[in-house]
Amino acid sequence: MTLLSANPLAALAPNLPPLKSIDFKPPKGDRVVLDNGLVVYLMKDNTLPVVHMTAFIHTGKMNDPVEKIGLGDLAAGLLKDGGTEKYKSDEIDKKLEFLAASVESSIGNEEARVDMTALKKDLDEVLDIYAQVLMKPAFEAEKVKIKRDETLEMISRRNDDPGRAAMREAVRRFYGADHPYGWRPETGTVNASTIDDMKAYHANYYRPNNTIIAAAGDFASNEEMIAKLKEKFGGWPKGEVQFPVIPPVRIEGKRQVFHIEKDIAQAFIVMLQKGVKRLDPIEYPLTVTNEMLGGGISSRLGSEIRSRRGLAYTVYSYFAKKPDYGYIVGYVGTKPETYSQALSEMLKQFELIKTEQAPADEVVRARDSIVNSFVFKFPTPFELISERAAYEYYGYAPDYLDNYVENIAKTDPAAVLETAKKMFKPEDAMIFVIGSSKKFDKPLSDFGPVTELKEED
Repeated sequence: MTLLSANPLAALAPNLPPLKSIDFKPPKGDRVVLDNGLVVYLMKDNTLPVVHMTAFIHTGKMNDPVEKIGLGDLAAGLLKDGGTEKYKSDEIDKKLEFLAASVESSIGNEEARVDMTALKKDLDEVLDIYAQVLMKPAFEAEKVKIKRDETLEMISRRNDDPGRAAMREAVRRFYGADHPYGWRPETGTVNASTIDDMKAYHANYYRPNNTIIAAAGDFASNEEMIAKLKEKFGGWPKGEVQFPVIPPVRIEGKRQVFHIEKDIAQAFIVMLQKGVKRLDPIEYPLTVTNEMLGGGISSRLGSEIRSRRGLAYTVYSYFAKKPDYGYIVGYVGTKPETYSQALSEMLKQFELIKTEQAPADEVVRARDSIVNSFVFKFPTPFELISERAAYEYYGYAPDYLDNYVENIAKTDPAAVLETAKKMFKPEDAMIFVIGSSKKFDKPLSDFGPVTELKEED
């Protein structure tokens, strides 16, 4: 009599060799510095007849004057939309649409960007527009009014999404409304920003010696592309850039609870703790530790709060790096009637991960998840070369990208425990909640002293 396997598919399972570790050796591309200080990263890619380009400009929303918060956003958004000295805004739009090309400008807290995509055959024509946008914007009055009105409309509607509002206002309270990391534009500061202010902002920050360009695509050679960039940007004069002094971050380091009363179906909870400065090597074990804690559905927060207890659909954690101290965040959107259970479990998991060493297989799964997602961040040469340019922009070592996988792989259970003990202090966390207290199952004061805020505070 033949005994059958309990799993009839077991006999069909192939005998596969163990997977080897990922050997991540990305190409470096070329780095060239023009005479005027413009840094250029280049990588040829003849897969498609397309050329991509991104310029990183050393500025950001945190550089705005305090009385004109929103100025950088207005200036960046109007580089192309406000026309240039050579091209009217409508002419730019029509030409780019006809050529199936794009030129876009934007700004974040710590960087401004101008992006370009063009077919190879149209590169010279689109590159001329791109150079004009970077160097010689006109800030047409009619377009400035449109952009300003759009910005004011966004301010008036910024609380429509309470989940996003909770995160924004939590960060604002964490750093303080008077610190650049906690700023938000207001109607008065946006209206105070004039066209002359935008021109002065551009003249100060948009300089070749304050810019890094990454380019990849179907050009014959890197030398040919450099020649084109020299032709377009060689006459862009370098200049001394005046940066504002950013005050040091001061975090109280004691439990605080802030609440905005809002009659909505969910309660949105943000928990913030003091994080790390950019370039701190603790980022590697902290990345693995966070992946285990709140990096996805299978993380501890996802498993306990979302899957096992059914208390939330959205729950996660991450950490944000900044030149001065960043923050570590835990976030959950949950029913107000059970908000205390979700919050208590979040606090518990932040505490638990620093009190006992994690199983080795859990650490390995987290490391593998990080490495796999990192490697696949670069599906094209342009993503890779623009990432190298971005790392230089933010001050990372030239080999940061090349050594990232290896540095993540060094994290073991002992490093996770040590990092969690050092970084996680839920007893000192700031907790920010938007929701209807009438529906709460327990008073917020159970979690610490409460400060009640109005939605527009």
